[in-house]
Amino acid sequence: MLKPIDIQNKEFSRKINGYDRDEVDDFLDIIIKNYDALCKENMRLMDKVDMLNESLERYKQMEETMHKSVELAQQTAQDIKDNASVEAQALINKAKLDASRLARQIDEEHIRKHQEMLKIKEEIDTYKARIRTICDNLIKTIDEA
Repeated sequence: MLKPIDIQNKEFSRKINGYDRDEVDDFLDIIIKNYDALCKENMRLMDKVDMLNESLERYKQMEETMHKSVELAQQTAQDIKDNASVEAQALINKAKLDASRLARQIDEEHIRKHQEMLKIKEEIDTYKARIRTICDNLIKTIDEA
């Protein structure tokens, strides 16, 4: 790329009926100033493009990180949901086993109490029979006397 200093240092060969040297130098000075301003603007814009490209790359990396974070959060949420479901099923199964065990215990207790009641009823019937026998013997003794 042509630099302003290249324009400034350019030497032209001299000819007899050539252009006015002062006019050419004045015009070249204007061109140098404009070209220098354009070069500086071009450098500034190139720096800005580089800075914007770096920012864009950072944002792309942030976006990728955010996507990965969202995916990780979704996977974590799914894992938590799956674990909760497994734990809930385990609690339900435990509750069913506990209920079954309690029902069995209640049934066993009921059977035991029923057997006790039958035994007591049998003892009452035995006492009644003994009392009846004693009463019958007393009545016979009274009647014989």
